[in-house]
Amino acid sequence: MKRPNFMRVDRLQRLRARRTDPTDPMEKYARANEVYDRMTETSSAVKYAIGAMQPIDPTYTHNTYNEGERVRNQLEKNLGSYSIVCDFDYQGSVTNDTHIRAKSDIDLLTLHCAFVSLEPPQKPSSPYKGNPVDDLLILRKASIRILTDRFPEATVDSTGSKSVAIEGGSLRRKIDVVASNWRNTNEYARTRLKRDRGIHILDAHKRIRLPNLPFLHNDRIHNKDERTMGGLRKAIRLLKSLKYDADDGVDLSSYDIAAIVHAMEDQDLIVMKGMELVLLEKCKQFLDYLAGNQWYRESLEVPNGTRKIFCSEGASLTGLNELRREVDQLHHDIENDLTRSFRKLAEARIEYS
Repeated sequence: MKRPNFMRVDRLQRLRARRTDPTDPMEKYARANEVYDRMTETSSAVKYAIGAMQPIDPTYTHNTYNEGERVRNQLEKNLGSYSIVCDFDYQGSVTNDTHIRAKSDIDLLTLHCAFVSLEPPQKPSSPYKGNPVDDLLILRKASIRILTDRFPEATVDSTGSKSVAIEGGSLRRKIDVVASNWRNTNEYARTRLKRDRGIHILDAHKRIRLPNLPFLHNDRIHNKDERTMGGLRKAIRLLKSLKYDADDGVDLSSYDIAAIVHAMEDQDLIVMKGMELVLLEKCKQFLDYLAGNQWYRESLEVPNGTRKIFCSEGASLTGLNELRREVDQLHHDIENDLTRSFRKLAEARIEYS
């Protein structure tokens, strides 16, 4: 059963609430940049769709990195007392500009410098004699102590298996501190490009290390977005927004939503400014196709090729159908609103500056 159109006003209100930060001194300038408030279009559903596709104001993104650097600086200055030296880097949606909240959190990688993992058949010239898992556990415990001591009014949550979260107090963003180490892939050994360098992330509960390629993920998101004239990131932000603003749950991670959109054909993501509603139509068609084609759905890989999109640790058909429900509802609302002005969704031009 379709939900009534008036609920889309609530969805637009949710969009406004999470895309701006009233506590930020630059908030009034950032709010002035929001597309949905500059459109002559009266349909709240159209305003939501176009507004959700836009990047978060760079002022907010800059502030997220600033807060990450505050945490990094304290760790960098104090880990030496535990005889630990680290490199630092970031991962997550903020780093590839697909985040959808003004106050987005960010992953701070703390990369133990005592050892580097090598992808076989590479062999170390001087084998490491320590235990990488034990050393990462020590790094994690030291990080917890430092964060608790240096940010006494913040909340440090160490219950997560792959990160330690800190937020509150003087911090204006949530920072997830991830104990990890560099993993030199065979491709990195050949190219020496950062995009090809991997990491190992500690799972503290299972006491294992998990490989990942976050920089290759970002590189492939960036390259496809360039090829599609910004359409890839717009579609990712739209679908992530629909998940975030849903009245009912959508059991898909942001990572898997990005991977699903990345699997779309380039030509389906290329639209001219003002014609962005076509992206909603193309996303709807692709999600419907995935739902009806099991073989194709289960053949798709995440952008960096580390696993299938649809698998036991990834996306599910149930989650896909929940996302389709939200896409279908927005599509239905927009079509209804455009019918009143004798327009069709695929042909509607939306003016905004």
